[in-house]
Amino acid sequence: MKAIIVDDEPKGRNILLQLLTQHFPQIKVVATAADADEGIRRIDAWKPDVVFLDVEMPGKNGFDMLKELGNIDFKIIFVSAHNHYALNAIKLSAIDFLLKPIDLDDLGKAIQRLNSLPVHSVQQVPHLLQQLQQSKNRFDKIAIASATAIEFVNINDIVYCKADNAYTEVYLNNTVITSTKNLKDFDDLLSPHFFFRVHHSYLINMNHIKKYIKGEGGSVIMRNDVEIEVSRRRKSAFLELLSSI
Repeated sequence: MKAIIVDDEPKGRNILLQLLTQHFPQIKVVATAADADEGIRRIDAWKPDVVFLDVEMPGKNGFDMLKELGNIDFKIIFVSAHNHYALNAIKLSAIDFLLKPIDLDDLGKAIQRLNSLPVHSVQQVPHLLQQLQQSKNRFDKIAIASATAIEFVNINDIVYCKADNAYTEVYLNNTVITSTKNLKDFDDLLSPHFFFRVHHSYLINMNHIKKYIKGEGGSVIMRNDVEIEVSRRRKSAFLELLSSI
């Protein structure tokens, strides 16, 4: 796959180039760029399959560059030094993030996922930028990638999430989205928002519990009348969290 690195920091470009060259021969870096304008010229000239794009650069940032390009016919792996919940929220939209300094294992996982990453339209860029700019404690929407689209949903509209092998079924008030991310990804993101993993296959929104039925582990009735088992080993932590409602 032809790749281009766009990063205003020479050290960042060189480290990523070295990691790709030494460990991932299937990725051929055909060009690098030090700013958004140079990135646009390199992309127009080389027609890459994937762009490793720094988010925050002087002048135009990575999102400004994408909006100016207009036609996005390559896959994107963002690179950022900023670690907060919004990065995880964007990961659910099937865009990958690498956190600086880049970890070799994280880079390897991102490259493994390249085949499943969609090509994103420029119309989606403003939504993704909005998520990135939201405070880590205040964002109220997430982008959920299915096989055919990226849907932006309110967190509190999620009733529960159910594991489906490597996928996740996200149950909203009136619909279901099958996400290409696994349940652990949702657990990592949503736990701070009063979600709880009551079972290895279920992550529930505690705000949507209608009834708890006592038992060995017990079960919960959600507002949509679905009954979900609570595992024995998670019962104690669940009841402790339930008592705070």
